[in-house]
Amino acid sequence: MTDLLKLFILTFGCAIVQCGLLQSNAVAQVPSAGPEYEVLKNDAGEWDVEITNYATGTPEVTKGIESNRMLGDFWLISNFEGKMMGLEFKGHGSTGYDAETKKYVGTWVDSLSPGIMHMKGNYDKDKKTMTLVGIAPGMDGNPAKHRLTTVYMDRRRVMTMYITPQGSEETKFMQLAYTRKEK
Repeated sequence: MTDLLKLFILTFGCAIVQCGLLQSNAVAQVPSAGPEYEVLKNDAGEWDVEITNYATGTPEVTKGIESNRMLGDFWLISNFEGKMMGLEFKGHGSTGYDAETKKYVGTWVDSLSPGIMHMKGNYDKDKKTMTLVGIAPGMDGNPAKHRLTTVYMDRRRVMTMYITPQGSEETKFMQLAYTRKEK
């Protein structure tokens, strides 16, 4: 064998060993999910949803379904389908916990809005209540504050959404009552 070929084989072998060491160190550095993630893990599963929409003035009640799964130990991924204001409605959310800011964070996109809502907030363990706040287009298309308050019960949870359009008072926009589907 030529010296150049020996040098190439030696260099390539060292590179393979180095990659293996880097990979094993990367696996060892993955953080573990703390107790803040338990509330998210409890949301994983299939849910029947009763939607009460207050946007039109007269409460309108419809049905929907939500399917939630954990992405690893850190993110809850939500897929929602139902009817809203007589229209087919689909939405997708992601919720996690930001260990640096000590806040729950989330995003929401759906089939009735071109905008994305970024939310952040807190979970009160004693009251079993999560409150998230974000800015997203309101009914008039202009940015509006959205406050989502979710109260957790055994096999149920109730999320109430309030909207504060610019220059207006906060109003109750909708309420979603979730019941876990039987397995």
